[in-house]
This record gives sequence, structure tokens and C-alpha cells, in this order.
Amino acid sequence: MNPISQPFEDIFFTTVSHAPFFVDELFKRKFGSPAPDYGHSVVSFYRKNWRHYIPVCYANFLPYDEVLLGGGAMTDEFSFRKMPPRLFAEIKEAGGIYVHLLKFAIHHLGADCEAFFGYAGDKLAYEIDIMAGFEPTPFEFLVAHFHKPLPQARKQYLIGKVNDYGPF
Repeated sequence: MNPISQPFEDIFFTTVSHAPFFVDELFKRKFGSPAPDYGHSVVSFYRKNWRHYIPVCYANFLPYDEVLLGGGAMTDEFSFRKMPPRLFAEIKEAGGIYVHLLKFAIHHLGADCEAFFGYAGDKLAYEIDIMAGFEPTPFEFLVAHFHKPLPQARKQYLIGKVNDYGPF
């Protein structure tokens, strides 16, 4: 997949301001609290028709000094029921919507940071992070994506710094 392109017809990936406007009900259903209104929010929308857009997947990336911490990621399983079966099958065959949302975020937010980090306590989220190019770190659940060439010592420093931050 070319990270600049939109990989699926009728699915659009974008960064948004004021994420709660788009995903608050979904976020509340998944996490039991309102969606954050800070950080860099990325959403994929399904275009049912020209006047009806449905949020499908969301993630938030919190700036932490020179890195971005990815969190609050979720996919709305109900939105897939509104899609034609061929589109759902195409997304599933391509690894799922979340992996493409991560690739989009890395491409579009990469200039803002030295690396991306995720805290993947969920096995499926961990597998998807790895599919998107993240790599394991020596710390359980912590994954990193180094999209810029960095010396190994710098990578280790960033990994240690984010691990010291704790779960996010």
C-alpha cells in the first residue's frame, strides 16, 4: 500500500480536530469515558453515500517530547454492518482497517516526532501494531516504530524514556 493513497474505495483516512465531535459515542461505548480532545486524532470514515459518513476506526497520538504515544485505538464493529459485503471482505483481506489507519498516521504525523510508541496489552492490537511496522521492545506490551534513521543508542534512550513514562 502506498501510504499516501487511500487504500479502499469509500473509506477515507484523515486527521481531525476536536475528535469528540466524530467519535465520542464510539469512545464511550469502548472505554466508558469521553474521547480526548487533545493530541493528534486520526479517523477513518466509511462513505455510505455523499451525505452520510460513518466513523469506522480511531486512534489518538499524544505528543511526549520527541515521540508520539498512540492510544485510545478502536474499531467500530457496527460500522462494518453498514458496508457492502465486498468492501468488508476487501478490508479484512488487507489486514483490517486499524493497520491501515496506523500506516496513515505514521506517514502523516511522522514529521512531528522521532518515533511512535504503542502500549499493546491486547494480543490482537499487538499483532496489528507489528503488521503496521512496529517492533517489540525489551518491555512487555511496549512497541516502537522508528520511521527515521536513528542511532541504536538513541533508540534505546527513547525506549527507556517511554517505558519510564508507564502505560498510556
